[in-house]
Amino acid sequence: MTESLKGISGSMFAGKTETLLREISRAEISKKKVQVFKPIIDDRWGEKDKVRSHSGGEHQACAVKNAVDILECLDTDTQVVAIEEIQFFGPEIVSVVQALLEADIRVIFAGLSQDFRGEPFGSMPTLLALCDEIEKPTAICTEEVDGKICGADASKTQRLINGQPANFNDPIVLIGDEDEGYQARCPKHHKVPGKPIPKI
Repeated sequence: MTESLKGISGSMFAGKTETLLREISRAEISKKKVQVFKPIIDDRWGEKDKVRSHSGGEHQACAVKNAVDILECLDTDTQVVAIEEIQFFGPEIVSVVQALLEADIRVIFAGLSQDFRGEPFGSMPTLLALCDEIEKPTAICTEEVDGKICGADASKTQRLINGQPANFNDPIVLIGDEDEGYQARCPKHHKVPGKPIPKI
């Protein structure tokens, strides 16, 4: 019997990490042995050994370079594995997650379902398709319209460079937060100059 897989997916500032931390807390209250992992490139808070949310919540974590390192760092009595920013891992993360499930380990992950271009991010489509449960929190669109914040549900991540929307051909991975040029946007106000128009 394999354990269950839960995905937490959404844009930046949607509360994905806060949701993941809540799941970790619930598992620990249930006296489950939990290990938390994150990609080593995620150093937004200057602390590689912690997962932190924008609201200030945090938990100790093991930062790994590659997805397979998760299996090598796994304790024999671990019952739940939580993975933050899973979209930054390579395609091997899918096999790693499947191996954990086959070992009767529950897996909970959080990640961006789309990159700043609005395109599927890494292995997220496959991981979400494998999930037994998906939670999709939304942020608030912060685009100003006629001097007022839009305020609609935001499912997109807008990258800004010098105050302007990043081009479709700009690098996909750029670690940062709102102060470094990222905002949450609703589909109506999400702009990607240079994005090819799909042909019907």
